[in-house]
Amino acid sequence: MSQAERDRVMNRLRNGTADLLIATDVAARGLDVDHLTHVINYNVPPAPESYVHRIGRVGRAGREGVAITLVEPRERRMLEAIEHLTRQKVPLVKVPTRADLLASRLAVTRQALVDVLESGDVAGVQALVEELAASYDPQQVALAAVALAHRAQAPADEADIPEVSTRPVRPVRDDAPRGAATGPRTAGYVKGERVPRKAAKAGMAKLYIGAGRAANVRPQDLVGAIAGESHLTGKDIGGIEITERFSLVEVPETDIDAVIKALRSSVIKGRKVPIRRDRDA
Repeated sequence: MSQAERDRVMNRLRNGTADLLIATDVAARGLDVDHLTHVINYNVPPAPESYVHRIGRVGRAGREGVAITLVEPRERRMLEAIEHLTRQKVPLVKVPTRADLLASRLAVTRQALVDVLESGDVAGVQALVEELAASYDPQQVALAAVALAHRAQAPADEADIPEVSTRPVRPVRDDAPRGAATGPRTAGYVKGERVPRKAAKAGMAKLYIGAGRAANVRPQDLVGAIAGESHLTGKDIGGIEITERFSLVEVPETDIDAVIKALRSSVIKGRKVPIRRDRDA
């Protein structure tokens, strides 16, 4: 956005006409809004200091605020670094399932009905209820009214969220020298030696991306670039191997040419990198 566009967006947030702002770390550092109540981190910031800057947007001047961070099992180490810096334990809870959300919404509907019943504020609908009760069982009329109120706030096509373990993933690299640093979902790499390649799974092909650990590339960077530039989603992407100088990503064989074409005009970690089908797969 241009500076003028950013100013317009920030003014909307400050005056309350916008309820939600999606921002990068760069924007998050410069936000100065008094009434923010929640900060949701879509991923764990790679630097603990960035986390502090992000959550510092809420609870300002002694007020309370809530910070929620979506954490994958392989990101637990990064979360521990944040806990060490802030000297605070971040409690882990599982992402609510669809059943949890439905139960919560039912509780909200129930409380809304109780509030109306206790206040007696039923003006304007009594005649309608009496008319319906003359043709239908009053209990069925009540059931229909509650169902209508409940469905108004519950999306019908909401997908369930798969349950995952909250334990940190400890990747195994048989070919890495003892004491070498390991990263999530990365392939072994010893400088000066050929990197062993694993065969792609059936129906999948390997995409070669000319950036690796030396460029601070992480699995989420690769998934984000592919999902953001092509029609694939994170679920379509297979195994990821990250070496010092390059990365290999499994994508459906039928889509690899389209993915290559889409990525050639994009940037990863701030620069354009070679993108092609892996020749050694």
